[in-house]
Formats: sequence, C-alpha cells, structure tokens
Amino acid sequence: LDQARHERAQLGPEINPAMVEAGSRLALAEAALVQARSAVEQREDDRNQAQSAEREAGEAARQLQDQLGTRVAEARALTQIFAQQRRGDFSSAVDAVAPERGFEAALAAALGDDLDAALDPAAPAFWRGGPVRPASLPEGSEPLAPKVRVPEALAARLAYVALVAREDGDRLQLGLSPGMRLVSREGDLWRWDGFRAGAEDAPSAAALRLQQLNRLTRLKRDLEEVAARAAGAAQAHAALQTRLA
Repeated sequence: LDQARHERAQLGPEINPAMVEAGSRLALAEAALVQARSAVEQREDDRNQAQSAEREAGEAARQLQDQLGTRVAEARALTQIFAQQRRGDFSSAVDAVAPERGFEAALAAALGDDLDAALDPAAPAFWRGGPVRPASLPEGSEPLAPKVRVPEALAARLAYVALVAREDGDRLQLGLSPGMRLVSREGDLWRWDGFRAGAEDAPSAAALRLQQLNRLTRLKRDLEEVAARAAGAAQAHAALQTRLA
C-alpha cells in the first residue's frame, strides 16, 4: 500500500490544474458562443428590418421627387403659356383676377372678352373702374363678388352680377334691372336686356385661362411643401442607407 501510494504520488495531482483551467475557459467560450449566436440572429433581424425600411424610404423619396418634378414641369409650362398669351406691353385684367376653384366659368361668363382689356390707362383698351352702386339682386340669387377676387377697377361691373342655379336663370332673367347679369357655375349667362348665352361643352378661352391661373397658383403654393417633403424623405433614406451599411 505504501509502495502504491508512493507510485501514485509520483504521477502528480489527481486533478490537473491545466485541465481545470481549460475546462473553465471552455465553459466561458461556450457561453460566449451562445451569446454571439444570439447577437448574430438579432443583427440579422435588424438587417432585414433595415433593408425593408430602406426600400420603403427609397420608394417614398422617389415618389416625392417624381411629384416635385411633375409640378415643376407643369408650372413652367403654364408660365410659358401665359407669357405667350400676353399682348404687347400690357397685362390683361384676366391675369389679376382670382376666382375660387369652380367659379372660373362663372366669372368668365360675367366679364367675357372684357377680361382681355388691360388695367393700365396707357393701354388702348383698359378698365378705368367706376362707383360701386348697390344692386337689388333677384330673389333666389347670390352675389358673385364674394366668390372671386378682382381689382378695384372691376368692382362696379361685378356688383351687378349674380350667381344662380342653371335651372333658375331663365325665370329670374325677367326681373333683372338694367345693367344686371346672371351667371351659373357652368358658365351660362343671362343679361338684363334679354341676351342669353349657354355654356358650351368646352370651357371658353377666358374660363380655361382662369382655371390655368388657379392651377398655377396652387402649384406655386404646393411646390414649397412638396420640395420640403422630398428633401426630408431623401435625408431619411440616406440615414437608413447608413444604418444598413
């Protein structure tokens, strides 16, 4: 027994410290591996989410950029049209009026070709303006003036124009006082002297120009908003690209 114990002692300790240390390191490595695999899975999920968000942001940025480009092109085209329509050195009154949306045909019917006259007294034909006298509009009609914004020179003319439903025009025309006119939103005209003009299927040149002017005004107002949204979308897309990378 003593000899056996002596021989066992010569073999060294029963538990090898190097093996114990290696076992501890192995346990730590296995735990780190589990954490690393979990982190990889999480980063894969993050990458997939980032890819999806980046695609959506890119599509949104492209759509807004397309909208901006379309609006800019339309605004330029309308501006060129108005520049070509301008006669001589004088702007016509049609460039200075602003009907509410949907009342372009009514205003064009109320003023007709007189909208082509200028506001500048130096022009061959121009609006001088006159005193605005109160008018007794027929019952069942409403003044057109609150629906449009016109220069002061056109106020006297507009004071004698009333807006009516299309089906009521013929009946109300019989009670018009001298100088008064009735118009419908569609562009029909009834005048105090018995003159009657129906709205054509296609809008008149004046009505079309008023519609285009309204459209240009809305475009200019929308351009700033759309440009800001497009810039914000582009920045968001760039940030998501950086995150994805």
